Amino acid sequence: MSDVDTLRDVLRLALVGLAAFVALLVALALQDASRPPVPEAAIVLRETSVTLYPREDPGAVWFFSTPTVEYLPERQESILHALSDGRRTLDGETDFTLDSDRITIDSNDNIRGEAMHAHLVEDEIDLHMEGKGGRLVLIDQRQARFEVPRAEMSGPDLGESVFEDMRISFDFTDFEAGGPGTVGYSEFIVRSSSDEQ
Repeated sequence: MSDVDTLRDVLRLALVGLAAFVALLVALALQDASRPPVPEAAIVLRETSVTLYPREDPGAVWFFSTPTVEYLPERQESILHALSDGRRTLDGETDFTLDSDRITIDSNDNIRGEAMHAHLVEDEIDLHMEGKGGRLVLIDQRQARFEVPRAEMSGPDLGESVFEDMRISFDFTDFEAGGPGTVGYSEFIVRSSSDEQ
């Protein structure tokens, strides 16, 4: 037997071994696919306090107390129900409070929901936020702002204003709203010099 024949036999054995290995891998892959799907699971906690340290807003800490929290591991989302005393603190001071029937905190620490109410503590401004047309209210941690399909804003010296497609910073200093086909109106309180006496 020549060296060429020996080399050919070795290659043939190697190819047969490789083919058997690939066939085994395919069989294992098909076997895994035949397993029943794992049902979606939720971890439910009752009477819970949740603290959120947003990666995109490192100076802020959010506190929530809620009767029910659902955590969905496959989505990395937490759903908080009947939230009545949420608050965001900055350097230990509460800058605004938040309440809602239901909010979802996603894997990027953003908060979304159908309706929320925020109260800016220092300026005593109330912001009632609602979803519209399938779009939800979004609290965007990276942009440090509320993104609201429909909002009503009121305060002691502000009167009442209604806006659509509003984007407003957490400190209420950067504001934009509207666009084609949107609605907005404002009511202002005007004080005379006799009011101040």
